[in-house]
Amino acid sequence: MDKGILNEVIEAEKSIQQSVEAEQAKLRQRLDEVRRECEAALVSASGEQDPSGDDGGREPLTEAERQAAKLIADAQAEALRMEQVDDGILAAVIMKRLSRVLME
Repeated sequence: MDKGILNEVIEAEKSIQQSVEAEQAKLRQRLDEVRRECEAALVSASGEQDPSGDDGGREPLTEAERQAAKLIADAQAEALRMEQVDDGILAAVIMKRLSRVLME
């Protein structure tokens, strides 16, 4: 294999790895944002409870808890999905992009 082509392959692999790492960082950041939003929603819902001790305030808190749990679960699932990208899939993406680079 020509050293020039080999260098292009290596550069493409580095670029793809950097893209994957950037996406993982974005997902971790989004997960932290969602967690903060959920905590704020729970605090807000807790503040809406009736101070008389009536259970009337429990339903908004329960709804906020459900929403928070869903947001967190969705963000965690997406982060897990990105972390578990198979090396074979990455290799296929690299080969596809390399063929485009080499054709240019």
